[in-house]
Amino acid sequence: MQIKSTDGSSERMILIGMIVDPIVCGQIADKWEKRLFRSKWANLISLWCTTYYKKYNKAPRKQIEGLYKSWERKSHDKETVKIVNKFLSGLSDEYAELKRDTNPKYILDRAGEYFSEVRLERLREDIESALTSNDISKALTRVSDFNEVQMGDSETINVFQDLKAWDEIFTDEAPSLIKYPGPLGKFFGNQLARDSFVAFAAPEKRGKSHVLMDMAYRAVLQRRKVAFFEAGDMSPAQLKKRLAVRACARPFYKGTIKYPTAIRKLKDQKVSVDCEPRTFTKNMSKAEIRKRSRKIYKSRIRSKDSYFKLRCYANSMLHTAHIEEKLREWAREGWMADVVVIDYADILDMSYSHIEGRDRIDKTWRELRKISQIFHCLVVTATQTNRLSYDADTITRKHSSEDKRKLAHVTAMYGINQTTEEKIQGVMRFNCMELRDGAYAEGTCVFMAGCLSVGNIAIRSTM
Repeated sequence: MQIKSTDGSSERMILIGMIVDPIVCGQIADKWEKRLFRSKWANLISLWCTTYYKKYNKAPRKQIEGLYKSWERKSHDKETVKIVNKFLSGLSDEYAELKRDTNPKYILDRAGEYFSEVRLERLREDIESALTSNDISKALTRVSDFNEVQMGDSETINVFQDLKAWDEIFTDEAPSLIKYPGPLGKFFGNQLARDSFVAFAAPEKRGKSHVLMDMAYRAVLQRRKVAFFEAGDMSPAQLKKRLAVRACARPFYKGTIKYPTAIRKLKDQKVSVDCEPRTFTKNMSKAEIRKRSRKIYKSRIRSKDSYFKLRCYANSMLHTAHIEEKLREWAREGWMADVVVIDYADILDMSYSHIEGRDRIDKTWRELRKISQIFHCLVVTATQTNRLSYDADTITRKHSSEDKRKLAHVTAMYGINQTTEEKIQGVMRFNCMELRDGAYAEGTCVFMAGCLSVGNIAIRSTM
């Protein structure tokens, strides 16, 4: 199944949202008025969607084709018929897939900005017309009557009066954007969701980059659009080598590895891991990774659209402003990130005018949190812990480094733990250091048996 790409105009993004997503369609239907959009054809399609929603309480999806054909038979406007036909043909039969790829909160935020912009343009035209005819009273009336279109997060909510305002918390079919199997999935719960800011904390060389890459790779296989920003910890070649290893499930060079087949919890917070040897007699080849890449897109992602965008920067050259700018650029092109991974926050450029010392760190983490809210995506990053963590069996909040306010901005922070014995077994432990929603105990860990030789940190897990 394949989704044909459309251009990235605001009109097209909003219209696709109205056609396939009941949240987008419903909220815009409540605000709908003539000439909300700039173009005649967009106003026409939005009218069909609004009328359909008010009658059936759902988005039209594939039924939009029937609405178009009914209108086409009566229309004499050949130019508009041609434009609408081209737009709907671009959607093909992929309405169910398009629904999965929408980000309704982001679309509604942009819709509010777009509709307000259109209103301002028409206000300017009316004022200029009134001034040309020397009708000052009319110009002033138009100014005083103007209101912006509030939609999405900017909209005022009349709590306990607007009963539909509660619908949003019950309509998310898949709260977690990245799903892990077994005990590890249970450990994360719904923390890897939209609007969340998640960080992993560990000393250097503990596997932070491996964890971030694992999350990005799993997200892509689950058809989430991932923006991966490498802030300078690894070069592009090193990153691509790790991705190749993960995708092909084999080491880059020939040799024998220990692949975990089972993990069992023992007493005293210890585990036992069963492994089987796997021997590879040849180094990885170009043909092997190319074949595997094609297979991943054909059988798992099932689209020619990009689901993994990788940007690499030199150490301390990537700023949060660059991340926000790039995400906005991609969104304008019609590509909206579900998951944003930053490897890693501590080596970002933290220069801000009139801000010095630890306040620069606090500002950076606040900006990362803002990105998760503006783009309604999951932001994942990592941070180094302090020296006390080197000898700690389990990392806790007291091991936070540089500025404890990091903990205030995340929705969840997890420690990456590993004793010498666990490292020999290929075992990692995650524990919860901070959780905004839900109960947790810092000492409760989930154990994972992985194999870094194949880039997989969590082949088996137990609690």
